[in-house]
This record gives sequence, structure tokens and C-alpha cells, in this order.
Amino acid sequence: MSVDLTNTGRRFGHLVVAHGRRHDIACRCICGRLVHIAAEALINGTVTSCGCQPAPQAFWIQYRELRAQSRREIQFAIARGR
Repeated sequence: MSVDLTNTGRRFGHLVVAHGRRHDIACRCICGRLVHIAAEALINGTVTSCGCQPAPQAFWIQYRELRAQSRREIQFAIARGR
């Protein structure tokens, strides 16, 4: 999927594209900070701010579920003798 991120003014969450190249995009956050973000992270929605905004509740729910799953897998592997 090819997305043109060189257009200034395009918004991704709290970030607005200031200028960029193919893989490295300079974005201005709503707090005023200028940050360089990987293009893939913007397209996937992995990064939506410079870090000034807290992560949404859905992120933390998914984070806890993944950690619990990892713990179960580790305990299962230990029980099987690996």
C-alpha cells in the first residue's frame, strides 16, 4: 500500500505532517513539539502523538491481555519441561 506522506497538513491523531521524505516524516504535535516519525508507524496508527498524550484505554486493555497470554505460555512451557 503506497501512501503519500509528503503532503504537509495531513493529520494522524495528534500529529500533523510538517514535511517528510519516503520513510522519515517530520510532524508537529498539538503540544507544539516537532518530532520525526517512521512513515510505517504513522500509517499503522502506532504513533499518534509525540508522547505528550496518554495512551487510550483500549491500548492498556490489549496490553494487559497480551501480558497475561505470555505468562500463560511461559507457565505452560515450564510445566511441559522445556
